[in-house]
Amino acid sequence: MIFIVAVLCIGQVFGQQGMAKMTYYGHLYLESSINGKPARMIFDTGSPYTCLDSIFVAESGLEFDSIEWVTASGAGDGVVEVPVVLNKLSYTFGEREFINEMTPVMQIKPIVGDFADGIIGMSHLSDKVISIDYVADQMRISDSLGDTAGYTAIPIRYENNHIYVPITLGIADSRWMSGDVMLDLGSGNSVSIPGWEEVREISPRICYTDINAGVGGGSSGCFFRAKSVTVGPFTFDSVTMDYRNNTVGALSTGSDCLGIAGNAIWERFDMIIDMPGRMLYLKKNAHYGKPFGSPLTGFFPSNRSITLGCWIVNGICTGSNAEKVGLRCGDHIIAVNGRSVREIGFDEMRTFFDGMKSITLTVQRDDGTEEISFDFDKPKI
Repeated sequence: MIFIVAVLCIGQVFGQQGMAKMTYYGHLYLESSINGKPARMIFDTGSPYTCLDSIFVAESGLEFDSIEWVTASGAGDGVVEVPVVLNKLSYTFGEREFINEMTPVMQIKPIVGDFADGIIGMSHLSDKVISIDYVADQMRISDSLGDTAGYTAIPIRYENNHIYVPITLGIADSRWMSGDVMLDLGSGNSVSIPGWEEVREISPRICYTDINAGVGGGSSGCFFRAKSVTVGPFTFDSVTMDYRNNTVGALSTGSDCLGIAGNAIWERFDMIIDMPGRMLYLKKNAHYGKPFGSPLTGFFPSNRSITLGCWIVNGICTGSNAEKVGLRCGDHIIAVNGRSVREIGFDEMRTFFDGMKSITLTVQRDDGTEEISFDFDKPKI
């Protein structure tokens, strides 16, 4: 999710087909090319614009001669100044080619890891139909709506380059909230809401600090288990969601929307986003009945094994076993269970922690290297 305070030109679109193979791992990763150079991009409906990572730009040999600076914010609790390339730049989405007139350059890898070279946002897609199959790992961009048999239609609104969907949250037995959330496929969580006073009292909860929560820097908040989340006729019970303590952006208490809804909700459907018709079509898929889990590892790493040779600990859960044994935000993990993190590639990361109940981390700090071992937490929410 990215907000950029500037008027950026949309550019041009070429090609008629839009089938694209994606890899779903919390985010929707797409194989793309930037000015002919291979790149792995994250598709993010929370971002109005297509953006490139600053390290990718520096290492790819892309050269630009016209830049201006703008203010940007996102899931982090702050705003940052970012450069915007004013030269024309081409990128691909499946079989389609897009031409950007202006392209923001941001520090994306510190947030999501080395496997992302940039973000594909909504700037070229406001008049397209976007189909997503989470189970088959495929996406399609079309110019018109196809067969919607078996789908449920839910009206959406498109405002300030963001998509909003009506939702009802059963926070607790006697606490209900209804309103619009941003449809944010750049978020791996279910629903994230601002830290209003009434939700800060919820218990039990798992609180956390994240030094790289998104564009704008760090954030903090708490996970809790909501009674229910309802989208159209679909109701999910016992949903793990979180609130943020942000002071700016869509997750601040001053926001005009209820929060953001991410992939942990939408992965349970085949999805069609009909931008011309302002309609969201949903159909249950094989993930629909999957339970919403509780955070167990106690820490949130960013895989920087390609550029830095380590994982960076971006987040720590308060009171977790990881925190109790001394793991800290900003720690550099160079090995996991005796295995160098350089050996753990993108495909393996998708299931790396599955079934794991304890872990030994080799952590490198300024004062040397040490091993930190701990059991994963038992479910607390």
